[in-house]
Amino acid sequence: MDQLLNAAFLGLIQALTEFLPVSSSGHLVLGKVILGMDLESGGAAFEVAMHFGTLMSVVVLFFGDIIRLLKATGRLLKGVGHLKALWHEDPDIRLLVAIIIGCIPAGLVGLLFKDQLESAFNDPRGVCVALLCTGVLLLSTTLAPVGKESIRLLDAVIVGVAQAVAIIPGISRSGSTISVAQFLGVDRVEAARYSFLMSLPVIFGATLLKGKDMMANPPPSETLTALALGAAVSFVVGLGALWALMQLVRQGRFSVFGWYCLTLGVVGLILLQ
Repeated sequence: MDQLLNAAFLGLIQALTEFLPVSSSGHLVLGKVILGMDLESGGAAFEVAMHFGTLMSVVVLFFGDIIRLLKATGRLLKGVGHLKALWHEDPDIRLLVAIIIGCIPAGLVGLLFKDQLESAFNDPRGVCVALLCTGVLLLSTTLAPVGKESIRLLDAVIVGVAQAVAIIPGISRSGSTISVAQFLGVDRVEAARYSFLMSLPVIFGATLLKGKDMMANPPPSETLTALALGAAVSFVVGLGALWALMQLVRQGRFSVFGWYCLTLGVVGLILLQ
């Protein structure tokens, strides 16, 4: 029962922090410390399971965009010989190509530095330092220009690098990608939309990789039940959290989360001495 309650609690943390720019992975690491859970046990597997629940939240709330992107994929494959014309004429294809390009850096980092990244999930003090970095980045967005542009190819590359860096727990993925996109002059709502659509293949790929590891070393049935419960909680609560963040982005209140990240980082460093 304790394991199920812990899973539900971590699922709640995941859902409330996945879409807010405060680093869900960092909160999961610190949540395990609070609960007295073994950080080595499960490693990043539990974190990825929680992400899968919120991944489904993105699928539900951006379902229309996802369908358009799937149709754009078909048009792109049929007209690959006329890519230049398609790029200029079809905004959905431009968004699709930008998402593909933006996912490449994170995919490479995840494959090449898998072991080093998993060890980062066992370092709560390192998470606190990363939260301080996230806080500074978020507060700096008050200096970003008011953007009116959509995502361009160079923007996709730079934002993709930001997403790769955000694999480190404590560095917010949504915070990094949306902040960097704003500094590049991208409209803030468009930046948030691109950020969450770009998260789909990255999180899905990470889930597949971790699923392969779990197939090789199947966890006990009670652990699978806990993982499923945590993912379900993160899905349901994540629906509301994503909607709330999009409203805050539209209101231009994105940077306020910087103070929260700074406070949590400082308090964490003090308590973990």
